[in-house]
Amino acid sequence: MCLMDRRIILLTQFILSFGGGMSNIALLTLITKWFVSANYVGLYSFCLFVPRVLLATYIGGQVDRSKDLKRTLLSSMGWTALFMLIMTSSVILEIKHFWWLVMWALFYEIASSYYYPCLTKLLVVLFERSELSKLNASLSTAVTSANLFSGSVVTVAIGFVSLGVFLAIDLSLYLVGLVLFFALKVETKPSAETLSEPPVSLWNGVKVVKRLLGENYYLAPIFYIALIFNIVLAPQSVYFAELANNVFHDLKLLGLCNTLFVSGFLLGSLFYRVVDVRLKTHEYIIWALVLVPLAFGLIGAPARWSVYGGIVLLGFAIPLYNISTRLILQTKVSKETVATVSNSYHALLNATQPIGLLGFPYLISLWGIGSVLLGSAALLGLLTLGVVISKQISAELDI
Repeated sequence: MCLMDRRIILLTQFILSFGGGMSNIALLTLITKWFVSANYVGLYSFCLFVPRVLLATYIGGQVDRSKDLKRTLLSSMGWTALFMLIMTSSVILEIKHFWWLVMWALFYEIASSYYYPCLTKLLVVLFERSELSKLNASLSTAVTSANLFSGSVVTVAIGFVSLGVFLAIDLSLYLVGLVLFFALKVETKPSAETLSEPPVSLWNGVKVVKRLLGENYYLAPIFYIALIFNIVLAPQSVYFAELANNVFHDLKLLGLCNTLFVSGFLLGSLFYRVVDVRLKTHEYIIWALVLVPLAFGLIGAPARWSVYGGIVLLGFAIPLYNISTRLILQTKVSKETVATVSNSYHALLNATQPIGLLGFPYLISLWGIGSVLLGSAALLGLLTLGVVISKQISAELDI
């Protein structure tokens, strides 16, 4: 039965990621087209970012408390599909009101925010610890493959296909995924096993993570390092746009940069899946920390081949860290609280993104993209060197 559940989860993840990738590109293109100013894209992205951070701990707590995890997942997906239907109809009917789209996108974002904590909990409940490493790598591969495929489809078809069609396809695929999840075999939790704590506060994600780091001291270095790295990595799309427009003077290369990055991400996910236990979890993290500043150094160099190689290397490094972190949380945190802790952990990491998104474009305007990338490479390299020499990445991270 675990094999069937595994196939259902991987197939559904691919289907949902493929549809979501198409609709995300379509919506951003639509907002730019309808409202002209790029400021609307930034405002739209920010409006969706806020509930993702503020509600993370609350949603994770609800998932952990759920007596019927499958029902929680299907219910949230049902609401998500409803809000997708409203947004798709609005686009097809050309209701060109920015805050109308934002309102339904917010409802969609909140409903869909239950998916990943439910998935995290399902993996821990349904599979043995020994299976989680390859399974997480397979999920990362499925998501990346879907994003690469969907990006290619939209790039080719966007010139002659209505943007509303992409949203309609996403909705159809989402309903297919919803039906597939009905076949999952998940036991209903007895009342005695349900957490008796009061509902988790919207604001205590910091406390949850602080408790996690206090009880597992070896997690603290990788969390604080990730906070710093996340600030630098957040404006990735800004770097690519700046390189294409102001360095190579060809905006068409923006698509190539994104494709190279996703290709590197796919290679990293496949590498993790193939190598698996031949490298320890803490060794994957060390390699990721080493490769990121090296990638920034290559991207900041003037040669085009160096830039392209650095983008692929950057994409390759990130899943080594992401998969390892996901695996650590799934194996070091109790099943009863894994959704709350995992959601809170990633929400706090995401909370630093606005620093990079707002600060680095300003630095680029002052010093230029090359100087900012090379400076980032030097700072991240020094940080990595200090962390590795002082042996802050502990072998206790290994599962």
